[in-house]
Order: sequence, then structure tokens, then C-alpha cells
Amino acid sequence: MITGISKIKGLGVYDNYTKPLGTQEFGIKNLIYGWNYSGKTTLSRLFALLETKKFNHDLVGCEFSFETDDQPITEKNFQQSGLIVRVFNSDFIRENLHFEGSSFKPILLLGKESEEAQGQINYIAHRIKKSEGAKRRLDVQLNSITQAASTSKTDAAKNLRQLLKIDPYTATQLGNDIPIVGVLDSQLLGEKELSENIELSLTPDNKKPSTVDRIEAFPSIENIHQEAVTILAAVPTFTNTLKHLEDHPEIERWVESGLQIHPQEGACEFCGNTVTEDRLSVFQAHFSKDLAEHKRKVENLLHRVKSAEIRLAPPKEAEFNPQFRDSYKIVVESLPKAIEAFNLAVKTLAEDVQRKVDAPRKLMEPAPLAEGLASTITDAVDAINTLIEENNKLADNFSTAKAEATKRVRYHYVQQFIDSQEKAGYERIKARLVQRRDRLLAYATDRQSEVERLQALISQAQLGREKVNERLGSMLGSEAVQIVVTKDPATNQEQFRLVRTNGKIAKNLSDGERTAIAFSYFLTKLQELKPEDFKQTVVYIDDPISSLDANHIFQITAAIRAFFFKQENENSPWLTTCKQIFISTHNFEFFNLLREIKPEASKQGARLFLIKRISDKQSTFNDMPTSLARYQSEYHFLFEVIYRFHQAPNKTDHNILMLLPNAMRRFIELYTYSRLPGVMKETVDQRAEALFGIEKSKRILKVFHYFSHANTIDRLVGNNELIFDVEHAVKDLIEAITQTDQKHMNALIASL
Repeated sequence: MITGISKIKGLGVYDNYTKPLGTQEFGIKNLIYGWNYSGKTTLSRLFALLETKKFNHDLVGCEFSFETDDQPITEKNFQQSGLIVRVFNSDFIRENLHFEGSSFKPILLLGKESEEAQGQINYIAHRIKKSEGAKRRLDVQLNSITQAASTSKTDAAKNLRQLLKIDPYTATQLGNDIPIVGVLDSQLLGEKELSENIELSLTPDNKKPSTVDRIEAFPSIENIHQEAVTILAAVPTFTNTLKHLEDHPEIERWVESGLQIHPQEGACEFCGNTVTEDRLSVFQAHFSKDLAEHKRKVENLLHRVKSAEIRLAPPKEAEFNPQFRDSYKIVVESLPKAIEAFNLAVKTLAEDVQRKVDAPRKLMEPAPLAEGLASTITDAVDAINTLIEENNKLADNFSTAKAEATKRVRYHYVQQFIDSQEKAGYERIKARLVQRRDRLLAYATDRQSEVERLQALISQAQLGREKVNERLGSMLGSEAVQIVVTKDPATNQEQFRLVRTNGKIAKNLSDGERTAIAFSYFLTKLQELKPEDFKQTVVYIDDPISSLDANHIFQITAAIRAFFFKQENENSPWLTTCKQIFISTHNFEFFNLLREIKPEASKQGARLFLIKRISDKQSTFNDMPTSLARYQSEYHFLFEVIYRFHQAPNKTDHNILMLLPNAMRRFIELYTYSRLPGVMKETVDQRAEALFGIEKSKRILKVFHYFSHANTIDRLVGNNELIFDVEHAVKDLIEAITQTDQKHMNALIASL
């Protein structure tokens, strides 16, 4: 049994519906009330999917989830649903009946006198159908196997020829390769290996890969760093130093340079004064031989440190043959970082030595050296050179390598073909299928003649016609349109056709006649189901009283009661004759008549629901409000919509606005008519003027005439400026009734 609908998305007005919290489960009988354009027919089409087990093209892309006693039924699994569902809606009428005079499909019912014969026909037909279905499946398999056996070798050869661009390579060449590959171990390649061999095989000779030059790098920093530790820690021996020069190294370097220009006494080239022999001796004593030697070592060390910097540009990825590029990206990745780290260490050591050059008398220590700086570069270079050697080997032997790659790919696909042939086992399967097919063919031929003999004894369509006509007479009277059985001259099949009592083809049917005919046809068609199947059927009926007057509404209600509900006696509870029934309507009188029938069940009996439109793409489906469920009148519900809006702190609530215009118009019609019955020609505007006055009635009615009926949604969404008058119009109506009919207003408020 269907217990609820948890979601509907992308389906008309159910753009994004989710079952509201607290909504009751579906019962045995479910009555759904909703105004026109609220989404009743759309909901019935969703149920129709469970009947047809195939997508209506208008519903493709929607999502839904029916809750059931078992697992949920969704758009993904509804075709496997075992539920038996029958739906009456406008789609059913359009697909099954022709009101313009054409014939349409008959209803086939069994008469008591032919039940035994029909039972035999059904059994035999079922067996024949199964045998024919099995035979068709066997034929398909046989044809497939025969076709596969004759073309598989050609197709395999063609695929290889096109893949490897080798011509000729036909079924003959494939046949020559099969015994060669058959005696070898499996020639199947892995996915990556297959891809690489195909790429090499298809590489043209003019795109032969070129060789890549090896790279060389001899990083060395550990030894020179150790030497720097010794030299930077050394301080030369000093005997006679000049304090001023020692404290000012830049002047010291300037004087030292000047001694090379002025090795003897004489006039100073800078100031012109005489430089004496004694003064030269003092300077020379300051710049000792030990200091000079120490500076030479430090400067030599600085030169060697700077020379240790690595300048290496690895090959570009594009220089390698494609099958080595992925591996090259991996091995080359660490090299730039290793070189950067090495050169940074060289730079740091050079800066430390430079400071010693600038201050040779100071005791210094170079920054410590990180481990593995040189070995990381050496390892990366070795890995790159190994890959270069493999690439160059391929480049040097390109023709041989390409031929070997082609053979490996060819043998791979030959092996695939051999494996598929062995797995298929064509000849063994073919012999077994032929034997089974011949037995089925003989059986179907023998039994078909028996079916034809039995079918001549009965006419199911005549009984179906009688049942429909009986219901039409009940609903429309003795002069009702009738159904006759005719023969289609093209197919010699029985068909239904509508005729008037004078025997002429019925055309130009009234809406009431169309409704009565369609519903009578639907009820009778349900009897095509076996009784045990009908007991397990879910029935959905959408608005079966369109364009019918009050008398016919009672007759439709009586037909529903008689067909779908039963009592063992007048004191026993109502039960449904089918598994579950849903009825949706916009007619409140019909709604009231139906809800009097309350079937009892162990868990669920009758349930009431409401569908209402809340935006241009949104309708909601939930429990019937108390104001509709408690009273036998639509009037209380209409007042509730208006009064809740009047009391709401936020008057722009879209859910309320979508219901309000039609509710307001309908309420004023009912209220004014109850106060001023008058004559039929009086309008709601005239009655409102008499009760509320001309000015106030115009203010109340203007906005609701504009926004009511089918254009409500479009105009509301358009944010028309008149919508701002809604709040004042509602307030005026409440005040007008309160002032002129206080007791009536108090009773309405109390009913909520």
C-alpha cells in the first residue's frame, strides 16, 4: 500500500515539494480537495507512472518518492514496482475514448456462460505467449551467435587494421596469427603497457625520437667548507701594528694599496708631503708577511667557494620519447630544489669568507652545512642519465623497437579474440538453442488452433458494451448516449463507437455527457481485472464530476460508493473493494458527499488532504485544515484564509497571498447571497453595494476581481501595484461585516 509521498521535484507546480512534517499517512480511502490549477491532475499523472511503468514524456526529468509498506518507489525504480495501479484523469479520457465519432478500443468482459472457455483461452494464450516469447528470445540468441561466428573474425581483423594502420590485415591474416599466439603464454598486456606500445607503433618515421644529451654535475662543498672552517678560524701573527689602521680596516686597505705605489721615500702622490723612510718602515712593519699570506689564502678560498656554484639546465620533457615523459617528470622533479639548496649553501659560505676578507684579524666560523647537499644532486643526475640512456637506446633502434611494439599490440588483440571465442562456445550453444526452438514452435502451432476454436464461442466486447450502457443509463437517463460494438474492416477486430438513441453517430457531445461516458468506461474497464487482482489495485480518480449538475454529482457519488465500497450489513463497517483509493476534486459538494463514506481498517481508514497553490511553481500537499475537515461547508475554510491573513503580522507572506484573491471573491459571493438571495440576475457587486455601500464595496471588490481566477499567479508574481491594496480591502471587509452583522462575525471567528 502507498503510505505517502515524501518528495516531488521538477514536476509542474511541484517544483520542489517535500512532505511537511506531521503529515498523516495515506489511508484506505484518501479524499483530496483543491481548487482549480492547484495541481490535482499533475498528482494523478504521477500515480499514472506506476500504472504504465514507463515515463510520460511530459514527466521526464522529474524526481519523486512514494512511501510504501515496503521500499520507497522513486523515478529510478518505479518500472520494477509490483503495484497494480489504475488512474482516471484527463489523460485516460484522451487516450481511450474518441468523442468525435471515431471508434475506440473495446472493454472485454467475460460472460458467465463463457467463463470456462475463456479460462481455457487465457491459459492457452498465456502458454503460447510464453512459448513465443521464449522462441523469440532463442531466435535472437541464435541469430546473434550465427552473426557473431561469421563476422567476429572479420571485425577483429578490421579493428586491428584500423588501430595499427596495417594494410592488408584481414580475417586471413588473423587466422594465421591465431595458432602462433595460441601456443604461447598469454599475450595480454597491461593497460599502461598497451597504451605505450600502441603509441610507439603509430609513431611515423619522420617523427622518430632524437637522442638526448647526458647531463654532468660534480657538486663539491663539504671539503671546501671544512677548509673554510680552518682558514676562518686562523689569525696571522702580528708584531708592530698601528692601532688606528687596525681600528679602521678601510683606511688600512687604502694604505696597503699605497705601499705598492710608494715603495720608497719621496713626495706623496695624494697630499704632496714627503713620505720618509722611517714612516715607510712603520707601515711595512704593520703589513707583515704573515698577514699578506693569510689574506692570499682567504681570497683564494673565496674564489674557489664562488666557483663551486652549480649551473645546470636539465633536458626539456618534450625532448624525450612520449613513453618516457611521465617517468622523466618524476625523476627531474627533485633536481631544481636540490641545486637551489646547494647554491644557497655556497652563497652563505661565500658571504662568511667575504667577511673574513674584510676583517682578516678576526676569529670567525662559517655557518654549519646541511647534510646530503651534493649527494641529492648526484642521485638525481644519475637517475636522469639512466632515463636518457633508455630513451637514446630507443632512438638508436627505432625501426626495430617500432616493429616489436606493433607485434606486441597485434598479439594482444589476437589473444583477446581467442579468449572471447573460447568463452562464447558458439557451436555448443547453437545446437542446444536450435533444439529448444523447434520444440517451442511445434507446441505453439498445436495450441493456436485450439485457441481459435474457443474464441469463436464467445464475444467479450458485447458484455463490456452492456455494462457501460447500463451505467450511462443510470447517470444520464433513458435518452443517454449508448455504445455499440462494430468491426474494424481493416483488422476485423471489434471496436466501440458512440451513438445516439436514433442510431446516428454521437458527435458534439456536451461536457456532462463526455464526463459521464468517460467515468462509466473507466469503471467498467476496471472489471477487466481479475477479482483477486482488483483487490490488490490502487485506484486514483481525478475530478470525475466536471460539468455535471447537482443531480448527476449524486449519481457519480452513488456509482463510486457501489463500486469501491461495501458493507456486510447496515451495521457493519465500510470496506473498500480495492486495495486503496484516492479521489481528488475541486467541488466542495462532491467532497462532502464522498467523505461520508468512511471505510474502517486495522490501521488506516479514511484520510482527508488539501492541495493548494502557493506560488507560480509551487503547490503544497498536506493534511486537510480543521476549518475544512470539521464543517460541511466551504464557507468556513474561505473565512479562515481571509481571517488568518487579517491577523498575520507579515502581510507579504507569499503562501497566504496566493490563496487570498480567489478565497476573498468566493467568500463575498456566498456571504452576500446568504444575506440578499434576490433574483438570479443580481451580481455580487450589486449585493455588495447594497450591504457595504458603493464606495467601500468598490474598494473591497476591485482588487479581488483583478487577481482572481487563472491569472492570479502570473499577476501576483508580476508585483502589480494593486497588490498593496489587498491588506486594506481585507480590513474593510472584516470591519464592514463586524459593524453590520456582529453576531455573524463572532460565530465565524468562534468556528476557527
